[in-house]
Amino acid sequence: MNKRIYKYNLDFYYKSLVIYLITLIIYMLLKGKFFQERFELVVKDPIIYIILIFIFFYLIMLLLNALRGRELIFEDDKIIFRNRFGHREIFLNEILHVRFSREKRRVKEEKSESRIVKLKLINRRRLLRIKLNDFNNEKGLMTEFKNISKKISFK
Repeated sequence: MNKRIYKYNLDFYYKSLVIYLITLIIYMLLKGKFFQERFELVVKDPIIYIILIFIFFYLIMLLLNALRGRELIFEDDKIIFRNRFGHREIFLNEILHVRFSREKRRVKEEKSESRIVKLKLINRRRLLRIKLNDFNNEKGLMTEFKNISKKISFK
């Protein structure tokens, strides 16, 4: 049995957290007051509190997503959506069709072939949406879904 595992990408949360921490440090250094031989920190500034709210938000989101530990596992006959608290298996014969679509794009955003994969399942009314850029190795994940699409179309 050949398993291919794609883990949830936490880079966005790490980068956001670092950027807001650096912004807070720079802002505090610029707004701080120097008196002779000591440095007095300005803590009654509302911008500091706003930046702290963003820092706590991204820290909580990072911890929650790291704790959840989501993964997509591809095997020869099924896809497994797994997290720390459980898993769901979708067999390839349950998939009616696979659609590839794009999200609305910004001008300077990096371009990819497809952004969202929509799976239509036999026992589910709504489409199952998977954002490819939420997982590591977006291109490998795209080829996995293309292979599944080819297998389904040959049935």
